[in-house]
Amino acid sequence: MKINKKNIPIIYILIGIIWISSTGFALKNLDLSVESIFLLENFKGLFFVLVTALLLSKLIKKEKDVREITEEKEKLQMLIDCMPDAVVFKDGEGKWQQVNKYLLELFEIEDVDWKGKTDVEIAKHADFYHDALLYCVDSDEETWKAGSITRCLEFVPMKNGKFKTFDTIKIPSYFPDGTRKSLVVIGRDITDLKNAEEMLRQSEKLSVVGELAAGIAHEIRNPLTSIKGFLQLSNEGTINLSEYDDFLLGEIDRISEIVTELLLLAKPQKTDFEVCNLNSIVEEVATLMKSEALYKDVEINVHLSKSPFIMGHFSQLKQVFINILKNGMDAIGTKGIINISLIQENEEFVVVSFEDTGCGISKERLKRIGEPFYSVKEKGIGLGMTVSFRIVEAHKGKINIQSEVNKGTTVAVMLPIEKHIT
Repeated sequence: MKINKKNIPIIYILIGIIWISSTGFALKNLDLSVESIFLLENFKGLFFVLVTALLLSKLIKKEKDVREITEEKEKLQMLIDCMPDAVVFKDGEGKWQQVNKYLLELFEIEDVDWKGKTDVEIAKHADFYHDALLYCVDSDEETWKAGSITRCLEFVPMKNGKFKTFDTIKIPSYFPDGTRKSLVVIGRDITDLKNAEEMLRQSEKLSVVGELAAGIAHEIRNPLTSIKGFLQLSNEGTINLSEYDDFLLGEIDRISEIVTELLLLAKPQKTDFEVCNLNSIVEEVATLMKSEALYKDVEINVHLSKSPFIMGHFSQLKQVFINILKNGMDAIGTKGIINISLIQENEEFVVVSFEDTGCGISKERLKRIGEPFYSVKEKGIGLGMTVSFRIVEAHKGKINIQSEVNKGTTVAVMLPIEKHIT
């Protein structure tokens, strides 16, 4: 039976009266000497004083402990009220024990008696935020099931039609027997940060679009200017246009090449991959480039090995290897060597390596390879490697480039091995 603290003084007085009356009655009815009665009376009084002193000391200590606990709770309340985060302490049953002003103001429940109530009970007093509070119940349960600190994004609707985004950390604690003890929830408002990130992304997109537009205009305008100039001279009768057919067709082909590579860059790469043997792709590319290599006196050495199968798009990978091989030949100019090797790096990746003895690339330029319209070649349009990077990424692979000026360049194309094919 639980005793009401307010009744303790009354109970103590009643016990005291019973003690004094019963002991006095007993002493009167006992056949004792005067000295014995005197000693027993003194003992009775001393015993009562000791018991009273003991009880008072316990009450004083308890009062002191209660006061210290109250002071600590007040300090904690001051601390969490100063925090820019939403903070709530819950017991093992999900009942609110302590909460800061920010959270009360967030859900507009400053006037609600929240102490000892669950999210479900409090939600009844917060119509607009009803669903948000109920979501907390499910989110808390996920933390209890995880049995450790969890972190998640939570969204709270605002009356202006927007949402606040919170980076929320939930910290559970348990009794020694494994039952739920308490849950601390801390949510930081990262709405402004998310908005800033989105604005930055939009700004970067606009910047890229601007660079692409400028690059397209520059690359297409040059051959168009040449064509226009020859047509004007032909109209004036200064030149015979038929004598410059090859040159004009070359400029038109250049425009066509730019448009083709732009389309490859813009449209999503196909995902209908099939089983590919890299040896076959490398051999076909080396054969296709053989005539150009002979013309430039470039020796192409192919070192194949037992190639594991990959899942890929044959023609797209072929395009990547042709782009890399062409770049190597352009870097050499005339008379040089390109070694193509197929190496199984580990159980995860196979590497197709292109090593040339060309002029090499400086560290500053190496960092920019892959950017649209950036080329280390005098007549390059800077889209070949951009497209190549895009294709390899779609194959879940990567391209590594190492180069040293006047010594050469090594381009390694890493592609994931398909383990389920034998």
